[in-house]
Amino acid sequence: MTGLSRLNPGLVLSVLPLLACARDSGLRFSPESPSAGSEINVEYVTSSTLADESELVLRGTYRTAAGVVELLTIPTMQPGSGNTFTTRFRLPETAVYAAFVVEDAAGQHLDTNGANLFDLLVHDADGRPLYRGLVARADEFEDRNVYTSLEALRRAMELYPDSLDGWGRLRSLERRALGSSRGDSLFVWHQENFAGIDERYRDREDLPLVTVEAILDYAGEVGEATARDHWDTRLDETVGSFSWSQSVTLPILRQWQADRNSAAALDAWEAYWPAAQKGQIADYAMQIAIGSKNGEAADRWIQRALVRYNDFWIAGMIADWFPEHCERAVEIARADFEQTRAIRPLGRTVDEHAQSMVSAQAPLWNDYARLLRRCASADEALAVVEEATARNPSPDLFEALGELKLGEGDIDGAARAYAVVVSDPGTPQPRADSLASLVGYTPESPEWGALLESARAQVLALVLSQADDWTPAASHVTDETGERHLLADLSAGKPTVLVFWARWCGPCIEKIPDVVRLQEILEPLGAQVLSIAWRDPPGADMDAFIAEHGIDYPVYHDLEDSATDAFGVSAIQTNFVLDAEGRVRFPRTELVDVPRQVEALVRQR
Repeated sequence: MTGLSRLNPGLVLSVLPLLACARDSGLRFSPESPSAGSEINVEYVTSSTLADESELVLRGTYRTAAGVVELLTIPTMQPGSGNTFTTRFRLPETAVYAAFVVEDAAGQHLDTNGANLFDLLVHDADGRPLYRGLVARADEFEDRNVYTSLEALRRAMELYPDSLDGWGRLRSLERRALGSSRGDSLFVWHQENFAGIDERYRDREDLPLVTVEAILDYAGEVGEATARDHWDTRLDETVGSFSWSQSVTLPILRQWQADRNSAAALDAWEAYWPAAQKGQIADYAMQIAIGSKNGEAADRWIQRALVRYNDFWIAGMIADWFPEHCERAVEIARADFEQTRAIRPLGRTVDEHAQSMVSAQAPLWNDYARLLRRCASADEALAVVEEATARNPSPDLFEALGELKLGEGDIDGAARAYAVVVSDPGTPQPRADSLASLVGYTPESPEWGALLESARAQVLALVLSQADDWTPAASHVTDETGERHLLADLSAGKPTVLVFWARWCGPCIEKIPDVVRLQEILEPLGAQVLSIAWRDPPGADMDAFIAEHGIDYPVYHDLEDSATDAFGVSAIQTNFVLDAEGRVRFPRTELVDVPRQVEALVRQR
């Protein structure tokens, strides 16, 4: 039998790091092991965070087998005897997993179960958690707590060893969480496990695409080059694969280019569609359907393309290539934009979400505004960007505002917007000089200097108006030698940016160059960066990682959840800006906003 049941139980326990004990959540679900569609009764005993609240809300999301995340509709919790609250709701029939937090009515104070969330796994008729539910739990926690994610995926493969798509991901997650390598016992076990799978499936005909892809992925994760070549060839021969799709798509496309018979091309692709839904047919067919002004076919292929591709990409392509269909492009973009703004992640307050939406998704706001300008009205585009810049001084957003003002012939308005960008400490000098010249100024001119000072004062006032002011609980971290330090001692005396991260967090690694650059920007302001590796211990591997990635700022380690608990960190990467007295002024901020926030604190002193 394939699966973790064949793995030595002692080995499984030995490779997993010791996790913090689960906190007494105070939230109880009944039944605890529900099936899809079950009615769930909820009882909550208030935590200290919410002890004084007269009204509480249970906020939850659920995941489907396809990985789609949707909000749950849950009635407001009703106060009961003592300090308890109750409610009930029904799990959707499509749910495989659900996660929850408890909030006050305004969404400003949250109980996140110590950043672990409260959650429910949907079970089958035999009382087993669903495979896709366990995978969904792994998805939920992959960027929150990789060990919880690994635990869920291990359980999935133990219960469902024939669900082949999980094996490659499990091996990859083990490497991230445990630092396992080709020479360790886990790697050897996975090679043996793969050999059994390869032997059972190699000679089977008509394997579905998902099976071929899963075995190919696992072959790559265990370094079996010969087997990978075999399964790569099988993938080329499998209906629905990229290569198979290309072999179908390109001849039809070439024929269409020769005779411009759009109806024949669309009919040919339609015939292949049921078998090629993972292929590239949708975008080619959509383009030809739109270009031929076949409204019915265009709608059909647009919907199919939207399943596969980013909505904004589809909208932009329609606007670029088929401007006569701009109305449809705006419809798609507007729906995507509103949906993105509406979904607040669990564990984030209303204010934090409103702030992060403008900052973290500045490119989305920019793209939406540009699309509106081309396809709807310049006034609507301008309103979108002005809404964003009224709440956040993101340089990217103000640069977009300057472009829009310049396009309307408003040179003075563009100059004021560009001055905000140039006055940001993080703006490189060549870019600053270029923006000044766009609106007719030289960098040394007194008029431009006056604009910069006015923009700086305006923006710093906005930044400070949005600042928090709270003192975190005392916490400690350890250095590379294992010595413990009070975090307050490390940050005392100067503005400090805390960066919570870990090597197992892919987005964190991608942002390391940005943090290196941030440290360079902050040094002239008398500020510092302190990075805190969450559950990521020091050692030779960490030293090599620091050297490889050019990390020149201090790295400390939170191995006991002391700092993450004190700051309420529920996911990483998460950044906090502290003032010189150690108070939190800008929680969960984006790196692009940090220079301005630190400058505001320095000028305030």
